[in-house]
Amino acid sequence: MDKQLYHLLFLDDDKDFLYSLNMAVSKLLLSEGNGVEIEPHFVSNPEEGLDFANELVEEHEKIAVIISDQQMPVMSGIEFMERVNKITPNAIKVLLTGYASLDSAKYAINHKILDQYVSKPIEDYDSFASLIKNAIKTFHYRGEKERAEQEIKNYVRQLEQINEKIKNMHSAAEKIAYLAQGFRKLDFDEVLDLIITKIPSIFNAKCSSLFLLDEKKNSLQMVRSNYFKEVYDIPLGVREKSPMMAAFKQNKTIVIPEIGEAPYDFLNKECLGRSCIVIPFNMIADDSPTEIMGSEEGIKGVLNMGNIPNIGNEEIIQYTASLIQDIVGINILNARLYQKTQRLALHDSLTGLYNKHIFMEFLKKECFHSERYRNPLFLAFGDIDDFKAINDTHGHRIGDEVLAQIGQLYKSVTRKCDMIARFGGDEFAWLIEGGDVENIVARLEGFCARVSSSEFPKFITLTMSIGLARYFSCTQDSPENLIDRADEALYRAKAKGKKRVEVSFKNGDK
Repeated sequence: MDKQLYHLLFLDDDKDFLYSLNMAVSKLLLSEGNGVEIEPHFVSNPEEGLDFANELVEEHEKIAVIISDQQMPVMSGIEFMERVNKITPNAIKVLLTGYASLDSAKYAINHKILDQYVSKPIEDYDSFASLIKNAIKTFHYRGEKERAEQEIKNYVRQLEQINEKIKNMHSAAEKIAYLAQGFRKLDFDEVLDLIITKIPSIFNAKCSSLFLLDEKKNSLQMVRSNYFKEVYDIPLGVREKSPMMAAFKQNKTIVIPEIGEAPYDFLNKECLGRSCIVIPFNMIADDSPTEIMGSEEGIKGVLNMGNIPNIGNEEIIQYTASLIQDIVGINILNARLYQKTQRLALHDSLTGLYNKHIFMEFLKKECFHSERYRNPLFLAFGDIDDFKAINDTHGHRIGDEVLAQIGQLYKSVTRKCDMIARFGGDEFAWLIEGGDVENIVARLEGFCARVSSSEFPKFITLTMSIGLARYFSCTQDSPENLIDRADEALYRAKAKGKKRVEVSFKNGDK
């Protein structure tokens, strides 16, 4: 272990006395043990003594003891001690004084200018050396005590900081737990609304915006905001220096206490105030829902929050954000999976049209409404001509692409009050409310013409045949009878050469 170096400063305008003092005490002082090394310095001018003390302090050296004569021409020893006390207040200060100056020395001790005084002339140099040694020990133990006390204070301060951190983390966890209870919703829009309103309040953020990754466009699309007036769709690779893109790509929460000093390219900076927080989220579905959906399902995005009056401790913000990341990701993912499950329950996954089960439920209700309100109701069954040949020639993948494109064509021509479903295979059911036979036939023929003129994969040309039947209220008609009549009309269209619309004029009685 290295020895602790302590400096001694002797000041007296009598150079002969300093010389004799040096000869008398240096040998004894240099033999000082206990891990302490002593280096004495002898100065005859008070100003020189002050300058030397300054130099030692500036070099972070420790002056243990200062011994000064009281009677000097430039300034008195007490005056010197008053000035040197401002330079090194912890040094032990000893005044050499004659009998006539004892009152001044006692005054200086009482006013903490001195630690002790020694009568001059010195008669016993061994005793004087022992006095200096004791002064050095006092300085050393005093320093050790101060260091120990400071270590205890630092330890207590660390404990207080840890306790405060635990308290803040507990408070944050309670807020998040309370927040999580409110997120027990499966409606996608409701979940997004909760995220944009509830989470920013935890950080006292006045403005917030939520962006989700659109994998098809390879961009971050804004889905909610309480401060952006326009909708943003930001391609990945653009605005690389924005905190949003940095958080998204690093999957790391970014906390910016001072926006003006941050090296980022901000989006709508004037709305963010002084501080902002960006929380990314990245959640992938478990195996079982993934298998149900038929493909890997996940959710990625960022939540931007700004205009935060007092941003608080960054470590607590990071901890809170880590809890929020899971809540945001899981709830958006669950809502999206539920939305997709609901869609699969209602729709045909290939064409996006309603499935047969939902169509039959809807047909029954519409037949009831037609009976009650006397509204005209028509059912058109459409079938792709020679579809089997497409599958046999080009394969089922191309056949599926054709069916999907037919589904899009149907969607493009229907009204809000109409309902279209994939009834099975290449057969489509179109339920039309209101109108007369002539106008509806014209619509159906226009649709057939549009199919014939459309471009399909592998340059395939298609035609469709359609059978139309009307539901007759105030008779013994039924949804099943209506389907049978539409089917008969469809078969008749096929028999007459395809690429045509045939109408069943039978009434509903059977």
